[in-house]
Amino acid sequence: MTAALQSFEQLVQYLLDNKIPYRIDEPRQLVELPSQNASLPTNVFVRWEKHVPFLQIVQFMIEGVPAGRVRELETAIVRADNALEVGGFGFDHERLRCYYRLTIPVFPPDGINPSTLIQLVQGVVRTAEDYRDAFQKIVAGTPGEQIAAVYADVVAQRQARAAATS
Repeated sequence: MTAALQSFEQLVQYLLDNKIPYRIDEPRQLVELPSQNASLPTNVFVRWEKHVPFLQIVQFMIEGVPAGRVRELETAIVRADNALEVGGFGFDHERLRCYYRLTIPVFPPDGINPSTLIQLVQGVVRTAEDYRDAFQKIVAGTPGEQIAAVYADVVAQRQARAAATS
């Protein structure tokens, strides 16, 4: 059984030992991992916080949001986060991009089990992928208050396509 990760250095060593590809930004205690999802604009980022016992997993979903659509996207984010069991959508105003983020406690001496971390990373990527098209429709002009209906429509369309191909 693999020991729990209790530090950024242990996370990097785990990735190295298990031949998991990554890029590192050591001063920010950030690793970039392949999200293996072509529909998302970036890889997934894991940041081990320096001053609080948390790590964050962030997957950007949409970049270059037009300034005129920010308010509607904010409305959609708030409504989606309120409806979900575990919210985590956000918006980076400085870089005009929408993301999904999960923050996880890593209290010493327990840390986090590496396989649990990998499952959580995959979950963040999957959630971003699941909602990306719905948020993209908000960016394209649909009112933000309609996010629940837009998401339901996106899911129905995906299910119809899947049924047609099986």
